[in-house]
Amino acid sequence: MRVGSIGNPICRLAECPIWNDNDNTLYWTDILEKRIWKYQPESNVIGVEWEGDLMVGGYAFTEDNDIVLCTDKGVYRLSRKSRGGRASELQLLFDIPMADDERFNDITTDPRGRIFAGTLTERRVDGILYRLESGKAPVAVLKDIATSNGMTFSLDLKYFFHTDSRARTITKYEYDPGTGDIGNPHVFYRGSERDGVPDGITIDLQDHIWVACWRGSKVIRLDPDGSVVRELPVPAIQPSSVVFGNENLDELYITSACQGCADLAKGTDGEGRYLGGEIYCVSPGVTGRREWPARF
Repeated sequence: MRVGSIGNPICRLAECPIWNDNDNTLYWTDILEKRIWKYQPESNVIGVEWEGDLMVGGYAFTEDNDIVLCTDKGVYRLSRKSRGGRASELQLLFDIPMADDERFNDITTDPRGRIFAGTLTERRVDGILYRLESGKAPVAVLKDIATSNGMTFSLDLKYFFHTDSRARTITKYEYDPGTGDIGNPHVFYRGSERDGVPDGITIDLQDHIWVACWRGSKVIRLDPDGSVVRELPVPAIQPSSVVFGNENLDELYITSACQGCADLAKGTDGEGRYLGGEIYCVSPGVTGRREWPARF
């Protein structure tokens, strides 16, 4: 099984990969470079979808294929209807108060089209997980998070999983699809220093969770009990997130980052070690679940 690069330019902090069924395209954000990239596997074309003055920590496509951006300066809807389909126009949806060093870091959507979006600060304290819903004020469902990161839901929609990377934990909560409420938490997975730091996550159709292990040079697969049942080596020290893509959702895409690098062009640190920045693809032998659109 080969983990291969798609050949994209090196990203400083590639995160939040999303497969869009409407155009059979993979998207991801380079948070620190303030760009959203896209890759069309059929044509092998890679390009920039959007760039501006916002750090986009997470985003979601709407039912009409616009994009909701969760940034360091609030939450916006990005119109893709003008300029020949090129993303261009921004509309502020939620003006959320943030500290000077705070930004959104990762998000997910739920079956009702709500967005769960977590923040982090450079101090790695006081992060908040918000639930965003059309026509309602943002709700802070979790507080005092060190580094809010990857999220997903169990296949039966009874549970919500949330990653706090600084604590090296993925926590499992009971989840109410009707209200969006979460509660009764317990630790589902706790990583060791050897394993790296749990970062972005996704779920396959066997109810197993795939986890990108930052500074661990691998992706792991967790069974429904939270035990590691598979390790997938990645040729980058800093894998950052994962998503299933392609027509049958049978390819696993892995983002990586060279955050903290000495050479951005090469993605290497001061000792010449390759940190990351490429997007990888592998056929893991299982399929994933489709993302739900945001209803805004």
